[in-house]
Amino acid sequence: MSTADDMDDTDDMETWLLEAGDAIIEKRAAQGEASLSPSERAIYCMWALDYAVRNAGSLDALEDVHETAIEELAAFARAQKIDMLSTLLDMAADEDEEAFVDAYYEQFDSACTELRRLNETRH
Repeated sequence: MSTADDMDDTDDMETWLLEAGDAIIEKRAAQGEASLSPSERAIYCMWALDYAVRNAGSLDALEDVHETAIEELAAFARAQKIDMLSTLLDMAADEDEEAFVDAYYEQFDSACTELRRLNETRH
């Protein structure tokens, strides 16, 4: 069962992802894809995945936003040894999209915390 503090943490991570994603989108538009660090590309992939899940409730929207987001984010997670995120993204390849979406919401906070930590240690 979630507490009010848990909800605040999730809201904080949602806000962080939206703000970080926006900054990365602006940087990408101004300086090109090659200007992004690996952690920035991973955050952009997470932003695209979050957009698809929260706004469309499915992964179909990724085709319009960033088609390879799951694969790129999974590769980053494996390389950085973020096992929780890697396992979650492996679920996306399964047929049960509803189970993935449920797990996504459950693991969102932890995934964003790890991405944020990695990004902050590289800047």
